Amino acid sequence: MNSDQNVKTVDIDVRTSISKSNIPKYSKILVPDDGKEISDKAINHAISISNFSGAEIVILRIIENIEKMGDTSVSVSKNKEPNTESGYKHNFEGELANAMEEKIKRCVEAGAKNKISYEIKTGNAADQVVKACEDTHYDLAVMTTSHLDSWLSSLFSDARKIISKINTPVLLVQ
Repeated sequence: MNSDQNVKTVDIDVRTSISKSNIPKYSKILVPDDGKEISDKAINHAISISNFSGAEIVILRIIENIEKMGDTSVSVSKNKEPNTESGYKHNFEGELANAMEEKIKRCVEAGAKNKISYEIKTGNAADQVVKACEDTHYDLAVMTTSHLDSWLSSLFSDARKIISKINTPVLLVQ
């Protein structure tokens, strides 16, 4: 049996899968942020993509344990402006709001050229990221993940849970 008999050829029409019309265009990038330094790696990648594409970056800070919020207060008021979905205006003040404003300032100092905003949610991190992707049209989610030392850890990681439940493309940064 000669080796040529074992070779199979597959014809792929590259013109339909790789084309100018199929190149993604980014206008809104989601970056989940847990307040730890490793999340900044994801923000750095998001800034690079944003600077290239012109996309807005939305940093999503999720508070899983509200008791650990520190000196932060939340006020809610009815807003008569028609541009708010719920009609309610949420105002965060204190340590958490200051930390998010400082993070945005550092992004601008690092060279971010486009709009950067943040949202603060409470609850399970994976669930909140999935909900954000379902509720808002994000073109890309940029998240961090750490090297996992076992298949069992990777099976239950937040990143795996999120990726399996959303249709938004995800860039994982280690």
